[in-house]
Amino acid sequence: MQQDCVIIGAGLSGLYIARALALAGADFTVLEARERAGGRILSRAPTRLAATADARFDLGPAWVWPHFQPLMDELIQALDLPLFAQAIEGAGLYEDASQAEPQRMEGQSPHGESRRIAGGAGRLIEALCASLPAGRMLLGHTATRIEAIAGGGVAIHHRDATGTAIRQARRVVLALPPRLIASEITFEPPLPSSLQKHLTSTPTWMAAHAKLVALYEHPFWREQGLSGEAFSRRGPLTEIYDASPHEGGPHALFGFYGVPAAARRALGHEALIARGLDQLERLFGPQARTPIECLIKDWSESPLTATPADEVPPPGHPDYGLGGLGRSLWDGRLLFAGTESAERNGGYLEGAVEAGVEVLALLDDLNTQ
Repeated sequence: MQQDCVIIGAGLSGLYIARALALAGADFTVLEARERAGGRILSRAPTRLAATADARFDLGPAWVWPHFQPLMDELIQALDLPLFAQAIEGAGLYEDASQAEPQRMEGQSPHGESRRIAGGAGRLIEALCASLPAGRMLLGHTATRIEAIAGGGVAIHHRDATGTAIRQARRVVLALPPRLIASEITFEPPLPSSLQKHLTSTPTWMAAHAKLVALYEHPFWREQGLSGEAFSRRGPLTEIYDASPHEGGPHALFGFYGVPAAARRALGHEALIARGLDQLERLFGPQARTPIECLIKDWSESPLTATPADEVPPPGHPDYGLGGLGRSLWDGRLLFAGTESAERNGGYLEGAVEAGVEVLALLDDLNTQ
């Protein structure tokens, strides 16, 4: 028996599509290889101290810009998720190897319009998951092969810890990074060579990145008249921001590592954390040396995010989209979602929703409310 649709990938794009299909009463299943939903959206709570419910810290994307991202703004309002402004009050800091001391930067922050979801971006994923009927999402299920069925529909081969299975549907949506589609799933008939080449050459956003979050009892940098924002050409963190929750503690600073993925692996997490704390102490003083806890996430180490081709980050923001090759194949039975497939906002949370909106337009016979 064929379902209406199978969605492969329970990141933001896949869950956005799933929510719309649930509201329309369609018969669908979401297959997710991880043992959690969210993909690159990941919010973690402290493990070494009690904290408020909102004290969760984003190890993936954290910011939204409601004034510039109408699709995300609409979704956040529909899910009734509270936003708060990124902390920017106070001076920023800049350092490079030529300076004995970091330079204070007074003036407007580039994050004046940035907003964060109270409780972390993971709240968005939790709300989307809560909108799905029970049993519609299967975690720990990895798609391995997709076949077009003569006469209509598709067969999706997938595996979990217990073995392999085949699921049939009228349509299948691939809400995955393009390089994972190209390297981890086989197709019959094979994808056109032009599309295969495009998928393989499309960088996975964030896949080469690593993020450090240092948790503190008090936001001591604010007492120094600092915003927590710092930009460095000395490193190892290239950008640093205040990651504190809207209310209560613990308070936090987070930064993006500028160290290449291969060098990070050679150092190991403990050495990376130690070097990050060296820098935070250099910038913000001795109190930064002794956080309550540090959280670190290196996305290059996740085989469900990064491929070997993602070891080196792109030189700038890539020109995302599907290269004019179309969002669907096989007479509309095989569809592509995910933020990297979005032409206007690729790489951002807005791009994940943008791709979802465009896929839903092609599923209009299923998405009729």
